[in-house]
Amino acid sequence: MVAFMTENISQVIRQVGDPIARALGIEILDIHCIGKPTNLLVRLTLDKEGGVGIADCEQFHQSLRRTWDVTQPSGPNCRFEVSSPGLDRPLKVPKDFQRVQGQRLRVTVQNDTQKNVVVIGRLEAVTEDGLHLVDDRKKALLEHSVSWGEIVKANIEVEF
Repeated sequence: MVAFMTENISQVIRQVGDPIARALGIEILDIHCIGKPTNLLVRLTLDKEGGVGIADCEQFHQSLRRTWDVTQPSGPNCRFEVSSPGLDRPLKVPKDFQRVQGQRLRVTVQNDTQKNVVVIGRLEAVTEDGLHLVDDRKKALLEHSVSWGEIVKANIEVEF
């Protein structure tokens, strides 16, 4: 049994949840805890290749709830909310970008003058240095290379 402190509750939830997620072919992207250990709301964001559906979220939630109750009987009283990251999910780490390679992105970049500029383009490559985007919305192709340090915010540009 792990002694619970506010800063390690997310770690314990991840330790319990990761094996369940792996068994279901899912990845836990984010864990966000709100409240006190006596009444804790835990929001988990899941993803997998091809996207997470309602059935995936429900199966993970039920398995996590049962496992939590057995492995952490004197742990915090948790209410779990499980969801997918959504179509306009924020992209934060290289792995996020690799997962959406080939899709159109909206990337907010801080330029040399410290002003934010929005770049929209299809993600052609993810490298150690950053991203390579091609904007094909106009007749002429515009290519953009964006370094990791310049990225302020990035999301999938939903296409209809």
